[in-house]
Amino acid sequence: LAQLTRGDWVEALKLSLVGNLIYCLCLAAAIQRAGGPLPTMIIGTLPVVIAITANLRSARAGMRVEATLPWARLLPSLALIGLGIALVNHVEIVQLQADPAADLGRYLLGAALAVGAVACWTWYPIRNAEWLRAHPDRSPRGWATAQGLATLPLALAGYALTWALFVATDQPVAMPFGPRPLAFVGLMTAIGLLASWLGTLCWNEASQRLPPA
Repeated sequence: LAQLTRGDWVEALKLSLVGNLIYCLCLAAAIQRAGGPLPTMIIGTLPVVIAITANLRSARAGMRVEATLPWARLLPSLALIGLGIALVNHVEIVQLQADPAADLGRYLLGAALAVGAVACWTWYPIRNAEWLRAHPDRSPRGWATAQGLATLPLALAGYALTWALFVATDQPVAMPFGPRPLAFVGLMTAIGLLASWLGTLCWNEASQRLPPA
């Protein structure tokens, strides 16, 4: 961490804001409005969207330039991933179509929020990979930890604003940890360590070795 410059910390802050907070906010809001099946189906397209976007993207100035993967080699894998997504989500799509109480406007808003989450987590891994490939001497574990540390002030600010909003609108939410504080803190700890830090660490290790596509 001591090797990181001020510019590196600014980059970590940007990545944390988009890849952790805004992404999770869009995804949670999408699930609240559209239920689980539709956002899951949209989020499931990420492997294909990331690969295509990364292969089409031009390197930023000062970043390492790598040859794009030939489409003939990439497309068979993308087709198999797409087929897998369709098969996994088929039952959920059928359930969604059969719901007589479906609120179309609410579902469309949920879908838009899920697309926003996809946009966030398409930008994040490509930008994150660019930094890692430009700094092959840096520790992927250290970079994952730096992003976690950069997330903390953003999360605290968002938490304070949420609490203030609940108080201002007189919402009956038991703050600070909800009606089941042990379950809430346990779940947030598990998500923070496994989905965020460990997931980012594994992704960083892969990104430093392979092109994003």
